[in-house]
Amino acid sequence: MKKVICGVLLAASLAIGSVPAYAQTKPLNIKTRLDHFQGTQWVLVISYLPSEIVSITCEKWTMLGIKSYKDQNNFTIPAGPSIAVMNANKFDGYCAQANSIVAHTDDGDFVGILDGGAGNWNASTKLVFK
Repeated sequence: MKKVICGVLLAASLAIGSVPAYAQTKPLNIKTRLDHFQGTQWVLVISYLPSEIVSITCEKWTMLGIKSYKDQNNFTIPAGPSIAVMNANKFDGYCAQANSIVAHTDDGDFVGILDGGAGNWNASTKLVFK
């Protein structure tokens, strides 16, 4: 499982542009396959935000950041573009309202888009903040 997650992170980082400048002279056709995340507790968080995400909340819950739910995501996400793998264990069914997933930064709050649909964490593979 560790190799799969590392491979996904490498492919995702290449896909969002953190490739050395010399490698960007030719267009890259990298297909990022995240479907193996579907049905698991793992969700790839992709941030294009210009500042560090210090927490991600939904309703009254802190999903990522200091003192996150059951301490399962006690970390921050650096200024983007950047990626992280978030443990979404026990989140399914939560955040079912539109615009309910919010990333908090020093520059303000930003709404995230869950690719499996609002509240559908088990079917989701990624959470994107632009």
